[in-house]
Amino acid sequence: MKQPPTRVGLSALLAARARLAAIALMLIMSPVVTPADSPGYGQETISTASTTVNETTPTPASPLSGAILERSKLTGDWWGVRDTLSSQGFALGVSLTQFYQGVVAGGNERDFEYGGKLDYYLNFDGAKAGLWPGLSLTMHVETRYGEDVNDIEGMLAFANFNMAFPKAGKTGTGVTALKLTQSLFDHVLLIAGKINTLDDFRLNFTGRNGLERFMNSAIVANIINGRTVPYSTYGAGFALFEKEGPEFTFLARDPDNHPTAADLNELFAHGVLLTGSFRLPVTFNGLAGTQVIGGGWSSRHYTSLDPSSWENIPGQGLVAPEESGSWALYYNFDQYLWVSSSNTNTWLGIFGMSGLSDGNPNSVRWNVTFGVSAGGLIPGRERDTCGLGYFHIGLSDNFKDLLSGPSAPPGLAQRDEQGVELYYNATFTPWCHLTADLQIAQPSTKRLDTTVLLGSRLKIDF
Repeated sequence: MKQPPTRVGLSALLAARARLAAIALMLIMSPVVTPADSPGYGQETISTASTTVNETTPTPASPLSGAILERSKLTGDWWGVRDTLSSQGFALGVSLTQFYQGVVAGGNERDFEYGGKLDYYLNFDGAKAGLWPGLSLTMHVETRYGEDVNDIEGMLAFANFNMAFPKAGKTGTGVTALKLTQSLFDHVLLIAGKINTLDDFRLNFTGRNGLERFMNSAIVANIINGRTVPYSTYGAGFALFEKEGPEFTFLARDPDNHPTAADLNELFAHGVLLTGSFRLPVTFNGLAGTQVIGGGWSSRHYTSLDPSSWENIPGQGLVAPEESGSWALYYNFDQYLWVSSSNTNTWLGIFGMSGLSDGNPNSVRWNVTFGVSAGGLIPGRERDTCGLGYFHIGLSDNFKDLLSGPSAPPGLAQRDEQGVELYYNATFTPWCHLTADLQIAQPSTKRLDTTVLLGSRLKIDF
């Protein structure tokens, strides 16, 4: 996007000062890193492992060594090399996820598409390496190949969220996370580097990046943040926390998306994104749950038709008024309702997300998501999971008027979008998962009939 013209006034002065403060914060904090075993804090989790299981489901990980059908990774411990590297602070991981998904009714086009993702993870623990406690580095590299249904399903939300990255519709590789953290005094965590928003999103039962549970972007994460929060960008911040207690996270980030390029010469060229969240662990009848409230403000200039990392924005190529800045507020929760006393792999839980924004330039004025998930309900299938989720995306009146006005081509008139997703994730081995997925949605574009999608997903951890 072209750099917006300089504007004289209080808002421009505040944006410039915020940009300088964010750059200074990154320079001060750039030499620090996060412990590999430290928990994540806040809505933007600060977990150092992109593959970390953020849920509290008490399923123990299989050892790297052992029989091929019992170990946690297909390739095992590499004749002891993996365990040796781990003892010295280096944890390596690779996963391959393949998708076969199609539109069987409605949508823009009825077809099935095949594509996949390769994810490479590196986590470095400074304490294990003999440096100092609390030092950590996380790296996530993604390769996307093939096709997906996001261009043919006709929905505002992505039916296959993970295949939108690192670049939607393109084969390519990108370093989407390179994050340094340092824990201090057992209550403070400093963060700096390249931040992957989905890696750091923490809410039980939703999707783990869309690789293991739900796939739709309106259920995997809170879509109210789609206007201002990039998928992969640079930032710095801190978290204040009590062990198993409240957590507060604050981050200053570049508002532009940088998933496949360094772009260090363009940092904060278009403003700054400030986000904060407060996370409160709760218990209900002795069962774990979480309440999260947060929000964000960006000083960047947007239009309501600008592309988003989180959703398909119709009307690309049309001219829309430019607005200075954008804000959004959100509330998320998750709660276990039942855990079997005889087998803790058998459980039932619920989750929800909601949000409110300015409505211009954010095309989403409000949203609500609610879902239920379960694990181990079928005897003999204790590691399987399943879930049912519903979402409603309330589009802003400004966005609807823009795409139904005289300057818009016929057929772009909009309405609120809503839908449901049902999945079943079968665990064949600790390193192999096969998911069946069904989505039914009323697309935001009025001329489109109800969209029905069927899909499968095969994930293998190497």
